[in-house]
Amino acid sequence: MTETNPIELNSDGKQIIPSGINTLTILTFIGSGLSLVFVLLTPFLNKLFLGFMDKARSSGTELTAKQMADMEKGKAVLELTSSNMIPLMAIGVVSIALCILGAVWMRKLKKDGFWIYVGGELLPVVGNFILLGTDQFTGVTSILMAVALPLLFVALYFRQMKYLVK
Repeated sequence: MTETNPIELNSDGKQIIPSGINTLTILTFIGSGLSLVFVLLTPFLNKLFLGFMDKARSSGTELTAKQMADMEKGKAVLELTSSNMIPLMAIGVVSIALCILGAVWMRKLKKDGFWIYVGGELLPVVGNFILLGTDQFTGVTSILMAVALPLLFVALYFRQMKYLVK
């Protein structure tokens, strides 16, 4: 059985980016831009949410035991994040840069781009786990954002590996 070349050329002789890689890399660029905004706003958002928690506690409204426990758990995560702000922000910026670099390389159909991208996706998972432990997973949303979404994108990019020929 002979292997066919999955790369198509346009009329100018340039390689056409496969639609799956094109879509995924565009989503990566958008997601990386949004992530960068949130990483840079982390100190402000941390203070804002801590203020909201203090205001809710002192508002005089009755809170259930579950609400109080959830608030205390969230406050502990925010305080832990505040004490590790610089390393967490550095991990975030480096991982975003790796994801963008990996996506650019995959647009050029380079296999190494996939591995750079995977490193960019795994760095915050591992780094945040080392700094924050399991305390960072306060609910389903945080688990989805921290673990499931990166794994989904890695799996989707992995399915496009046949087009990465360089």
